[in-house]
Amino acid sequence: MSSPRPESRGKEEEAKPVQEQAGAGDNNDTNEEEELEAMKRRVAEMEEEAAKLREMQANLDQQHHELTENKDDVDARSIFVGNVDYSASPEEVQAHFQSCGSINRVTILLDKFTGQPKG
Repeated sequence: MSSPRPESRGKEEEAKPVQEQAGAGDNNDTNEEEELEAMKRRVAEMEEEAAKLREMQANLDQQHHELTENKDDVDARSIFVGNVDYSASPEEVQAHFQSCGSINRVTILLDKFTGQPKG
């Protein structure tokens, strides 16, 4: 039997790498598709997180708005009285202003170092 001609053997060897390259191309396409799908999933997760964060921010803004309204309401019903006798107690001040209406809180400013009333 005669051996195959060198010319035909060379063509077969050349054809194999081309087929292997084609297989590698399919593998690259598969990897790229997997990466693309992974990226799409990650983007979807990020969009869900962003939606949750926007919802949380809206809730916080609403709560802040309510607190601001409450603070404004409290400030509208509050008064400041200066030149109070140093020996006056909160109970005495409350009793003095009882005729004006209900009193929720009496605060006498104190010197933070000495603890003495500021008057």
